[in-house]
Amino acid sequence: MPGPGSVSFRRPVPVVWWQHQRCDDAERTSLRTSSLQLSNTEPNKGEHVSQGLKFVIRAGGVGTRLWPYSRQARPKQFHAMAGDRTMLQEAVGRILPIAGMDDIFVSTGTAQAHLVRQQLPQLRDDHLIVEPALRNTGPAVALECALLAARWPGCTIASLGSDHYIGKPDEFCGLLEAASAACEEHPEYLYTIGVKPVRPETGYGYIRKGQVMCRATGLAGLGGETPVYEVTEFTEKPDEATAVGYANSGEYLWNTNMFVWRADTVMDLFATHEPDIHERALRIGAASGEARALTEVIEREYPQMKAIAVDNAIIEPAPHVATLEGELNWGDIGSWAALADVLAADKDGNLLKGNVVTIDSGNVTVYGGSDEKVVALVGVDDLVVVDTPDALLVCRKQDAQRVREVLDRLQDGDQSRFA
Repeated sequence: MPGPGSVSFRRPVPVVWWQHQRCDDAERTSLRTSSLQLSNTEPNKGEHVSQGLKFVIRAGGVGTRLWPYSRQARPKQFHAMAGDRTMLQEAVGRILPIAGMDDIFVSTGTAQAHLVRQQLPQLRDDHLIVEPALRNTGPAVALECALLAARWPGCTIASLGSDHYIGKPDEFCGLLEAASAACEEHPEYLYTIGVKPVRPETGYGYIRKGQVMCRATGLAGLGGETPVYEVTEFTEKPDEATAVGYANSGEYLWNTNMFVWRADTVMDLFATHEPDIHERALRIGAASGEARALTEVIEREYPQMKAIAVDNAIIEPAPHVATLEGELNWGDIGSWAALADVLAADKDGNLLKGNVVTIDSGNVTVYGGSDEKVVALVGVDDLVVVDTPDALLVCRKQDAQRVREVLDRLQDGDQSRFA
């Protein structure tokens, strides 16, 4: 039983403005045996479906540091970076134990909308949120909150990335449900998912946790109550010495940029800190009852929004932010070096995907090759090699973060078709 200061996940009856039919057991089983099914994970037949929680998978990024695999026309989230399913499909598949397809939304850019429809044919047409311009995560979050609040006033949203690796999806689902339970009791808070560092990492932002504000439980279960901590500090990517201190302190968590929050709480924060974004988002929400009018308003208002990250827009200035800590075997697949978090290395420390042969080579990352072509490395170390039909990348591992400079060069010249 929950103790003092504890909250438990409950399943409120959702307010549905547009009538539609929830998928039945047969349809859910079909979803889980399709390309969405996670490897080595057996979903629990939907008995823990979180009916009061909406899920938005953010799939609008470009992934410039994973060029040439990730391109403007087909960004990284639409590729299978670490398995047979694309990262977008994995992002949806891992939440199916607690989510019906009626509760799942995907946001993406105009140029990628067709990829979402191809890879997620089960997604409802009106659950695809299309952003007509790249405006960063601040406007993207304002858009999703305005649209969902218009349909389900007072709804709670799990706003999740599409480019993450999560090796413990059951624990992840439990954290989301626990955060939803805490949000129901303390709706003025924004809730972040933090990950206990397993090493000093200079490529991630950090969250400093403070006192426990409450304890929460979710239906998926984590073997007991989950402490919910006040957040006392957000820090940007640290230098190596600072990262060592963070990892050893026990006070800092990796910031996954995955959130649970009330849509109206988020909109109130935009009204306070970014009023122009708030006003434009409200106009979009007011038009959400008719598809053609909605498209026209989004295309008019969204490109005029200030380009700003949601962290800078509302999270860092927010008076009430909390975090839930997980050991999720998590990785943000943001660069070629980050694949070490999600791929198993061979005896020489090589990370290989595709038709690849290595001889006397160590600590190399190779993506490429096919049934018609082999990629071979002989006597080299510490390299990243990525081979695609129209582009080849070779760089030192220590320079993997500089790949975006290639894109800048391509876009400035007459080779933009390769960007």
